[in-house]
Amino acid sequence: MKHKITIILGLCSLIGVTSCGKKDSNSPGIEYMPDMYRSPSVEVYNANDMYADSLGSRKPVAGTIPRGFMPYMYTNDSTGYGAAGRELKNPIALTPTVLKEGEELYGKFCVHCHGANGMGDGPVAAKLPGAPPAYSGGLKNLPEGKIFHSITYGKGLMGSHASQLSQEERWKLVHYVQKLQHINDTPAAAPVQTAAK
Repeated sequence: MKHKITIILGLCSLIGVTSCGKKDSNSPGIEYMPDMYRSPSVEVYNANDMYADSLGSRKPVAGTIPRGFMPYMYTNDSTGYGAAGRELKNPIALTPTVLKEGEELYGKFCVHCHGANGMGDGPVAAKLPGAPPAYSGGLKNLPEGKIFHSITYGKGLMGSHASQLSQEERWKLVHYVQKLQHINDTPAAAPVQTAAK
């Protein structure tokens, strides 16, 4: 019995010592269960025999949302538009950095129609049946929720930007549009004239 234990311990020691010596520095050595280390991957858009429909790409489980995504609960109609205007508030604090990022997004996605100053005079606007209204004119008092809703779903001739801009980017863009609306501008007080003596 002692002889068998000695042989088994000797073999285990021999296997342990030989498995640690690597000729290739990138080699993991002897893999006792390679399937645990190298599981077969499912290739996207290829047939997959694990499922009855043989699709490799699977739909998300019903009722789940991707990490970091927040569903937009307002419908694409006048009811949703009105509710968004009353209820939605910008969750991103206004900072110079956020405003700068909003300006960059505006330059990429909006300036061609709305113009550099939000006057509806972009190079594409001249080719449209009607120019977009100016932010400082007809859209001056448009609430931030309605601006966000319009960017999300589109409005009039403007298409949806939800697939190009994340929700965070849309809110940053709202800050910049509000800057162009001049909603935070306060008119300068008229100079007080003193009566001449």
